[in-house]
Amino acid sequence: METSKKLNRTLCSGWVLLSSLAQPVAASLSFTFNYSPTLEQGINTPNAGFNDPTFGADRQTALNSAANMIAAYFVNYTADLTYDVYSYSANDGFLASAGSDQFVLPGTFEPTVVQEKIITNGYDGNSDLADGVINWNFYSGYNWGLTDTPATDQYDFKFVAMHELLHSFGFLSDIGATGTGLMSIAAGTPDTWSIYDKFLTDASGASLIGINDGIFDATKISALTAGAADAPGVLFNGPNAIAANNGAGIPIYSPSTWADGSSIAHLDSNSAVTNLSIMNPAAHHLGLDVRTLGPIEVGILKDIGYVQITATPLPAAVWLMLAGLFAIFGFKKIKKHGLFNM
Repeated sequence: METSKKLNRTLCSGWVLLSSLAQPVAASLSFTFNYSPTLEQGINTPNAGFNDPTFGADRQTALNSAANMIAAYFVNYTADLTYDVYSYSANDGFLASAGSDQFVLPGTFEPTVVQEKIITNGYDGNSDLADGVINWNFYSGYNWGLTDTPATDQYDFKFVAMHELLHSFGFLSDIGATGTGLMSIAAGTPDTWSIYDKFLTDASGASLIGINDGIFDATKISALTAGAADAPGVLFNGPNAIAANNGAGIPIYSPSTWADGSSIAHLDSNSAVTNLSIMNPAAHHLGLDVRTLGPIEVGILKDIGYVQITATPLPAAVWLMLAGLFAIFGFKKIKKHGLFNM
């Protein structure tokens, strides 16, 4: 009997669209951001967050701009991506979160809907549902810098947005603290994993998950929290990423205390190799932050399927000539990987 896949939502949260008015001349990504009037917690506040009458338009413009900055690396792909965007306000340590659906089938490594849609140049795995979801924290204690020159007392909005969008692109892990996967099945039994998870190993280079059976090796659970300064417990060992790191595995964030929403799904901020990357688990500092993908991040994206990604993004001025931007309003909701504040 054939086993069918079931669609499941994963949310990758992080500390860290737009629709094209006309198709760009070259292949490209376009985005539609549907801004919900409802907060993440279900409170109806139509004049808050991205819909705030004073700041909402500038926030939407900043999100569109960040999306273009990411899309500039993916000019060899054509896909129209839709996101439901929620606002909320809470002193919870998170700046924002984002994610995308995955199919669940025990023993497999599955792309996100966004990831599959980009790689296949348009296949829509979840039909009329939004491809991804974004939750943004507008807590009053978080001062957001929306421009290209955020002040020294502001968080860099565009850096956070780039980070979150990349999570929805598949730069994420389904691994839990005890070796469970997307379906929360105990280690030692087949579960569903992200494509990224396929390349994760312990410090010795031994795979955490069986490539052929999708079983997390229960003897490797301790690796998930074995990290120390310049000695991560987990490595990413995809061939393109390794090539970008002089033949060595990539340090993955695996602190001694499991950080729900951050552990394993990010590059190691405690390593000299990866501590100034967009995909670190926390903002690096206030003011202008990292806005360029490094060779290691590009290598990881190639390993998880984006073989045509360009290491040098299309210049912003050229991109804006190719794509016209606007935001539309609409509504939706989606495991959390978090980008913390400092």
